[in-house]
Parts: sequence; structure tokens; C-alpha cells
Amino acid sequence: MNFTVELKDDLFKSISQSPDGAGERFAFLCALTKMRGGIDVYKKSISLTYELDSASDVTNIAGMLKEFTAGETFFVVDGRKGDKTPKLQIKDKYANELLKCMSLSHFEGDKFVFDDGMNYLESTFEKDLFQSYFKGVLYGGAKLQFPDEDYGNYCLQIFFSDMAFCENIVKVLERMELSVKVYERKSVIVLQSRSGNDIADILALAGAVDSALKLNNIIAERDNENQFNRQSNLYMAHYKKAVDSAQKYLQAIEFLQSSGQLDRLDDKLKAVALARVENNDASMQELADMLGTSKTSLSRYLGKLLTLAEEKKNGRK
Repeated sequence: MNFTVELKDDLFKSISQSPDGAGERFAFLCALTKMRGGIDVYKKSISLTYELDSASDVTNIAGMLKEFTAGETFFVVDGRKGDKTPKLQIKDKYANELLKCMSLSHFEGDKFVFDDGMNYLESTFEKDLFQSYFKGVLYGGAKLQFPDEDYGNYCLQIFFSDMAFCENIVKVLERMELSVKVYERKSVIVLQSRSGNDIADILALAGAVDSALKLNNIIAERDNENQFNRQSNLYMAHYKKAVDSAQKYLQAIEFLQSSGQLDRLDDKLKAVALARVENNDASMQELADMLGTSKTSLSRYLGKLLTLAEEKKNGRK
């Protein structure tokens, strides 16, 4: 099952579509631009290109771009070298105006200003827009896996091309005591969590309610299954111990019987030996009840049978 696609659908559906939600939609778009936007500059010309995953992404993001720029949005498929990645592109002053609003690199007159968008990220905390911004981070870079028939673990990975940006997101998550690790893979930085509970909290932080609920249900089911397995293993361990113990006594009694020693035992020991052979599946308590004795006394009698068998095997009287 493709949980990443389900997550992206969940994230996009959770974005406010009301007229009052323009700030939330813009925060989402700003984060997505950091994750998937590429800025190309040639002389005084500038373009912004989004590399996306699917036709569904193209439809979603094209509609959002139209809300925040009056320029035309181009759908681009670059077929060179087999590249079929769907792309959206806006150009010139429309791209420049949008990038400037996002605190990203843009032209100020003839001067090109390098900016990393961190000022906008900081402003999302003051304006209560970080959740919407974080939706864009996950939508643009997350890969999500839950335990299923094909994969046995929990794993959330978020792929970044900018280490400083990744580190800022990590700081936010660490303030919330969420466990994540960061490593580099070739030219990509990966933020990763393999804790089911932390992943559920990260999804909840982004407002991906359906995905968080699904994960919590999986965690609960696995916990119940693990508890059942632990109880089963404990039962089997006790059962094996009881079987091994009973077998040990049976072997000793069989040896005493074949060597003629059993007939020489006193009546009590002989009765215990015969009862053990005739009721080899009975527990110690059940056998003690049959013989009208205590479990402690029964254990002592069986122990004596073991000792006698060992002495006989070792040639001792």
C-alpha cells in the first residue's frame, strides 16, 4: 500500500479552502517552494519551476499558484534523457514577485538578492501558520511507510536539498521532544524517524489526521499482537519446561525398571514412579492430587528416583 500518496492526499485535503484561509495556503506554498521549487536566473530574467510527482500534484499546485500570482502557469514535461517529471513553471515578474513575498532569492531592480526563506519560516510561529507550513514540507518531501505485508517497520523520511533548512525543521521537532535523525545520502539530506509514536505525533503536528489515526490503529493492533505473542511464548516456555522435566523423570524410571531396581523400591517410591509413567501428561500438582500427597513431597520423591537412577548408571550402590 502506498502510504505516501495517502499522506499527501490527507495533507492537501486538510488545507483550509475558505476565503479566510489564504494565509494558510500561502504558508503551505512557501514550504513547498523550498522543498520542490527551482530558481533559474539568466541575465535579468527569472523563472520558478516546481518538480512534482504526479498529475494530481500538478492540478493541486497549479490551482494554488493561480491564487497568488496573476501570471500564467506553464505545465512542462521535459522529455530529454527520459525525464518525465511533471513540472509547473512561472516566469519573469510574476515569479519574482512571488519569490520576494516568500523571502526567497529575487531581483530588487537590477540587483539580485540571495535569500533562503528563513525569515518567512520564523514568521509562521508568530502568525500561527507553522502547521500549514509544515504541511508543505511533508507534501514536498515525505516518504511514509507503515508495517504491512511488504514492510515490517515504521519509517518516515523527509528529503531536503538544503541542510540549513533541514536543521531548522529538526530544531522545531526537537523542541517538541520528537525523535529524528539526519543523514546525507549522495546529494540529498534525509530527516528520518523510525518510532511509530513519534511519527504519529509528527503527522498530527502537520494536521494529517487520517494518517495519524491509521498509524495509531496499526500501533495498537501490533501492541495487542505482541502482547499475545509474549503470553504465548511464556506459556510455551513453561510448557516446554514441564515436558522436559516430566521426560527426565520418565527416563529415570524407565532405567530403574529395565535394570530391575524399580521392584526393589519401597511401596511409596514405586507408587510415585508408576503414577508418573501412567499419567505422563499430568502436571506436578495434578499428579500430587492423584497420589494424595503435597507437591513438595512429590518433587522430593521424584528427585530421589533421579538420584537412584544416576547412582545406578555410575555403578554406585
